[in-house]
Amino acid sequence: MKSLLIRVVFPVLLMCQLAAAQQNVRTIFLVRHAEKVSTAADAVLSPEGEKRAECLATTLKDAGIKQIYVTDVKRTQQTAAPLAKALKLTPTILPAKDSNALIKNLVYTGGGNILVVGHSDTVPFVVARLQAGTVPPIGENEFDRLFVVTVVAASGMPVATLHYCGVSSTAAKTGAMPAKPPAKVTPKKK
Repeated sequence: MKSLLIRVVFPVLLMCQLAAAQQNVRTIFLVRHAEKVSTAADAVLSPEGEKRAECLATTLKDAGIKQIYVTDVKRTQQTAAPLAKALKLTPTILPAKDSNALIKNLVYTGGGNILVVGHSDTVPFVVARLQAGTVPPIGENEFDRLFVVTVVAASGMPVATLHYCGVSSTAAKTGAMPAKPPAKVTPKKK
């Protein structure tokens, strides 16, 4: 009987625990909305911002995104729209002033990877509340940062910060320079 327990029951219980643990693992991609036409509170995306939104869709199209969260501000919805259309998803709209509702949804709702499109002040707040560390403030002319947080059982792992779709011309005007492309390596001839 003890042999049966060790050979059959224990492996089955272990497999069930592993399957349950995997269901609680997800990756959350957080970005600030793309470039806007003005500093007005209700400003929409500029043509440059629309290009960045398309680039974001290309960047994340194979990332396993199952949910998209945006705020009630039009530019966040516009930033997510190309990816939502490509993946046939309807973004969930939450009030920009209610980051706690967003965090609750990120931690406790269904499986799959998630895209969050927020604002320069909400994205760092959400990263911190996911227990993924602290990120430097997002500059007023900074639109290319992509934060990646893996959440395991309602607790975030350290955040990874990436840059997507190059530097905008707005950022270039402020002195930020794009990274140099890697040097081309040519094999030595024998």
